Amino acid sequence: MDNSYVEEISLRELIEVLLRGKKVIMAVTLGAVLVSAVFSFFIIRPTYEAAITLMASAANRVEAKDTGEGISGFLDTFSDFPNMTLDTYKEQIKNPVVLQKVIDELELDREKYTRRSLGEAITIETVNNTNLIRIKVKDKDPAIAADIANTTARIFSEFVSDKAKEQAAKSYQFLEKQMNVEKGKLEEALVAYKEFLAKPRSAEELKAEVDSKLKLITDYKTQYVQKEVEERTKRTALGKAQEELLATEKVLVTKKSLSEDAFLNQVVSDAAGMKTTDAAKLVMESQEINPNYIELQNTVSTLRIELAMLDAEKQNLKLQIEQNSRELEGLQAELAEKQHQENLLQQNVDLARQTYDAFLKKYEEIRITQSSQVGDVNIITVAPAAEPLAPVAPRKMLNIAIAGVLGLMISVFVVFFREYWESTGRQETGNGIGA
Repeated sequence: MDNSYVEEISLRELIEVLLRGKKVIMAVTLGAVLVSAVFSFFIIRPTYEAAITLMASAANRVEAKDTGEGISGFLDTFSDFPNMTLDTYKEQIKNPVVLQKVIDELELDREKYTRRSLGEAITIETVNNTNLIRIKVKDKDPAIAADIANTTARIFSEFVSDKAKEQAAKSYQFLEKQMNVEKGKLEEALVAYKEFLAKPRSAEELKAEVDSKLKLITDYKTQYVQKEVEERTKRTALGKAQEELLATEKVLVTKKSLSEDAFLNQVVSDAAGMKTTDAAKLVMESQEINPNYIELQNTVSTLRIELAMLDAEKQNLKLQIEQNSRELEGLQAELAEKQHQENLLQQNVDLARQTYDAFLKKYEEIRITQSSQVGDVNIITVAPAAEPLAPVAPRKMLNIAIAGVLGLMISVFVVFFREYWESTGRQETGNGIGA
């Protein structure tokens, strides 16, 4: 096709190449299997794996934490321990401090076991949806593997406790110092409050004076109202008396015939030289003061005097009410100022006491935390590591299978490479002879 050359390799040729090199394939594959078997069964030392399972009781998700307000909320935030999650615990297990303590305590070979090699031998796993942490340790010696796993878990628990105690110690020192400061402030506030209460004319005394003054003013006002009622009554009575006085005659005129009085008739007739019968016809008039008029006049005068006295009493009561009202205003102003000062001092005492109590409460909590084993509480051993009975490596059959596959692949490559090399060599030789 247009002087083009297409080289085609059929499936038959491939199979023929493989069949021609079957001895090589079988030899290489068998050799790889034998080498792998020898290494797996006789040369490579078996590796054992021990595992210990821990439960982190205080581990939780990272969530927003609600804290109280005021000084209590500040102290809770200040002295609260870090939010330990499973990932936090997982990362801290391989802490260099923990690994070094494991090496020192078990007296491991310093040339064979370093922090790095020990960390590589330890595998940390977390079980999904649980608070479980599994520590796996691989080693050639099953007993050492179990000892490393158990010792690592124990030292890690102690490490958590030590870190908590370190933080508690710092908080403890701060709280102890600040608590003494707050105690001094509380004592100063109490002394100031007691001195204020010991001063004359305290708020209680002023309150009693104000109450007494209010009662006195109320009594004066009641008396004033009674006097007004009494005054209205007497003015009404005075008006009626004055009307009756105007309607009453001051002098009473009486007419009397001499015939009505025989003795007087005789005297007049003798004196006048008249006959008795003529004298009897005479009429005599007389005037006298009306007693009702006098009585009404006395009543009017008495009522006027009483009204004048009532008016004087009212004026006096009014003056007393005004004077006591002014005094009451002064007492109330002084009482308000005293109460304001007392409230300020009381608030200072209450605030100082609340602050001191908050520091004291947190101080006791930190003191208890400092003396407790936090790690023993938060880290619980669910299943300690036991000495493994069977090795986890080498996986002999898997190694042999892998070696067989690799040997087969290498031998096939060798056969095809040899066939390619020989075929290209023949082609170059043929081309040279023809030339």
